[in-house]
Amino acid sequence: TRINLAGANVDASGLGNRALCTIAFQDHAHTDRIVDPYLSGRTWDPLSPDRGSFWSRWAVRNKYRQNALVKIYEGYEGQNLADMQSRSYFIDSLQGPDSAGRVVIKGKDILVRLEERKSQAPLASPGVLFEDIDELATSFVVAGAVASDYPIPEGYGAVRIGDEIIYFTSRELTEDGLILSGLTRGADGTVAEAHSVDDVVQRCLVYADEPIGSVLINLLGFFGRIPFRFLDLAQWAQEINEYLGFYRLNAVISDPVSVTQFISEIQVSVGCFLWWDERAAKVRLKAVRGVDTEPPTITDNAHIIAGSFSLKEMPRERISQVWFYYSQRTPVGGLEDESNFDNVFIAADLPSETEEQYGDPSIRKIYSRWINTAALAQTTAVKIISLYVDTPSQVTFEMDAKDREYWIGDNFYISHYLDVDAFGERRLRQWTVTSAEEVVPGERVRYVCADTTLYGRIYVIQEDGAADYDPSVTYFNEAFIGDDDGLLSDGTLSARIA
Repeated sequence: TRINLAGANVDASGLGNRALCTIAFQDHAHTDRIVDPYLSGRTWDPLSPDRGSFWSRWAVRNKYRQNALVKIYEGYEGQNLADMQSRSYFIDSLQGPDSAGRVVIKGKDILVRLEERKSQAPLASPGVLFEDIDELATSFVVAGAVASDYPIPEGYGAVRIGDEIIYFTSRELTEDGLILSGLTRGADGTVAEAHSVDDVVQRCLVYADEPIGSVLINLLGFFGRIPFRFLDLAQWAQEINEYLGFYRLNAVISDPVSVTQFISEIQVSVGCFLWWDERAAKVRLKAVRGVDTEPPTITDNAHIIAGSFSLKEMPRERISQVWFYYSQRTPVGGLEDESNFDNVFIAADLPSETEEQYGDPSIRKIYSRWINTAALAQTTAVKIISLYVDTPSQVTFEMDAKDREYWIGDNFYISHYLDVDAFGERRLRQWTVTSAEEVVPGERVRYVCADTTLYGRIYVIQEDGAADYDPSVTYFNEAFIGDDDGLLSDGTLSARIA
């Protein structure tokens, strides 16, 4: 897995890259014991060279193997299976056996199900108009459909015919088709107009003031067909309640679009990211935020393998202006059509564009069908520009298996002789793991991390009556009132309300 924090990497999709595995086997003769439940009824010898091999028979017997769960266990001699490190994937393809008896299984993480060819929302509707209707019609008949094709989840449903959005409150199945009535014509900024027989009646998805979690569950669970056991809903709920609970999503989806695109849009609109944790076999969610507990520090002396450390800047991810378009006028218009939005919020750091600093602007435009309030647009825009106003850095290094408990989404400080300030002093920057791969299984892990120092630290305002600031005590996220210069009594910076 490689996550894309806040969609900052313009060269990757919003969901980043999928976790992959390649497993090679050598084919062989086999007795069919254990693997063939019908062995006792066979009259032929499975070890006969004329009766194939283990993998040649397995491939035929497991015709519907795609998306089957594969678990890879890695451990040491004498370990119980339950004590080993496991990673979970889903079969994408099987190649072989070839003439040399080589078999290769390729697996991907479960988020591959969200690809355009595999899952779209809403589903394409089968119904068409039974007869012509004019712009004043108060009901119409949909041919080739049943009631379940046009649900009424909250007491109303919505459809799109041509460029018109129509809401309905009741439906009735007749011999001519499904009658939709209780209509609101020309809804959501569209215009009521006449339509012709056989025009497609496409069901719309309507999300009205929905919490982030419920929208993601609907998109991933229902349209993406990801079983709920693979969604870490308890972890989602805690993260959303603490850091994203004030967001409400609003959108009308009037034609089928890949679920991947929707998830990517939501991640950017609210500032979060999803990824497949192949170790836990769960889809995780995390807000783009500072740390709330003190991260550990890894060093070149105790953790990082010599010669594996490299730093590079990511200039394409620097942002000096964020133009956040919100309040989409009509869901039938283009998503990146700026004229199809009522509002735009612009967050800019103009000093960073001067010759004394970076010398030119770097503008990022966000088109959000999900946000319709200035407060939420401002929250996301300011967050993004605060994090990316300076050119971000990326670090790659390797650690021994003794340290492989660190994985995707984890935070830590790094102390390394190659990462220093202008005076040559080591600087402890905060990093977030965006990719982790066991390059030598069971021995070495390669990490790719993004510099998230500017994400900052989340402080907790102390309750009235709590003890005053004590310079002799080590604090991490306790907030105390500073002086007019924002300093505490010993000269250190106080917490800031951002």
